[in-house]
Amino acid sequence: MTFLISRPIITIVIIAALLAGLWFLLTRAPVYLPRLDDSAPPPPDENARVFGFATLTNPLVRLVVLGRAAPAEPAILRGWDRNRRDLRATQDFMLKGVVFTVTPEEMIRLDRYERTGRKYRRDLMTLEDGETAWVYRLIGTTGPEALAD
Repeated sequence: MTFLISRPIITIVIIAALLAGLWFLLTRAPVYLPRLDDSAPPPPDENARVFGFATLTNPLVRLVVLGRAAPAEPAILRGWDRNRRDLRATQDFMLKGVVFTVTPEEMIRLDRYERTGRKYRRDLMTLEDGETAWVYRLIGTTGPEALAD
């Protein structure tokens, strides 16, 4: 007795396996993120808001880094301007970005992505709406050196 499996069924099984593997990779095994630096601060004890002004404004980046789709709302950080991959204080400027909520575990994933403690620091800042949110800023280095790893 010979079993013949049709090509459409094989295709569906392969696609399902690939999607399951991708889901696992995104949600359970963030092997694509750098190691957490020893000097990174501990994550908050509860859910926290994060202000994104560069790559974190992209929903696909948030999906890959957090392992889930993190809805975001438009937000403004008054008195700051984007300076390449960092912020600089600029009177009367309003930096547009997004704000989204993360769990403590997701904050660790963000810290890994942003290389907190080594490349960036995490500062709690007040947004235009009066609420606070964590903002990632470069540590000390400016100019072309700030862009190199």
